[in-house]
Amino acid sequence: MSDARALLDPPACTEGEILENRRVAPFTWIMKVHAPEVAPRIRAGQFVNLQTTTSIVPLLRRPMSVHKVVRHAGAATGFCVLYDVVGPGTTALSQMRPGQRLAYVGPLGNTITVPDTAKRAVLVAGGIGAGPIKLVVEALQARGMRDITICYGARDGDHCVPVEDLAPHGCRVLVCTDDGSVGKQMRVTGYVEQLLETNRLSKGDYVFTCGPRPMFRALRDLLAPHGIEAEAATEEFMGCGFGVCNGCPLLQVQPDGRVAYKLCCLDGCIFPLSTLVFEGDGRVHGDVVAPAGDLA
Repeated sequence: MSDARALLDPPACTEGEILENRRVAPFTWIMKVHAPEVAPRIRAGQFVNLQTTTSIVPLLRRPMSVHKVVRHAGAATGFCVLYDVVGPGTTALSQMRPGQRLAYVGPLGNTITVPDTAKRAVLVAGGIGAGPIKLVVEALQARGMRDITICYGARDGDHCVPVEDLAPHGCRVLVCTDDGSVGKQMRVTGYVEQLLETNRLSKGDYVFTCGPRPMFRALRDLLAPHGIEAEAATEEFMGCGFGVCNGCPLLQVQPDGRVAYKLCCLDGCIFPLSTLVFEGDGRVHGDVVAPAGDLA
């Protein structure tokens, strides 16, 4: 465990009252949970694991990036998650009503690491990878950063989060969809190419990304020739959320050049994008190793 990770507060297994559960797009919802004991400990990039039903099916909790920390009179009193309805777990979540109690574990995972020298930021989100964007932007603004651009891509208008729910005021938002129903018809990495071409993104800027693997891979390959680093909030399926079930392994290049299995929940979920290895990369040489304690 890194020194930075050790400084984070331990997670709690608890429950809170649902204050709001509203649909913001045909398939997308935002849920607000009252959590005055947990909310002050949440940091940008962390997630919670939600129990979607008291029945045995679905058995596993659902990991959700914290979308926003709710504040009242300056005090952190709760959190919001943003989610798409895609299966039985999220369907059950969407059917919950204000006043119900929601069991969860959190906050989980590590947090963003922003260089002190960074004066500008670009955030790249694909699909439900929009989840952590608002909280990350708020953390950057709290540091005094004002030049923030969000590049957001969705499948279509039915899966597109409205700008007012995607990000706080004060940042530039570029939206695109695969079918052109909202914003431009293009891949979200097309906006990144434009920012590079116009020198709106360069070495030394802070880059954060969350979304599907193909987007990660394309973004990594775009940034590498320019020497630009990025932090990626990965979305492997997590069973427990804290390293017990070993259900969320991914491959990462280590400082000594080895490729090792890491757990998304325990070692992340935020990793340096340039260190991640994806299927078909052709970057794995020699044996893949599992450091002691990771996948025993």
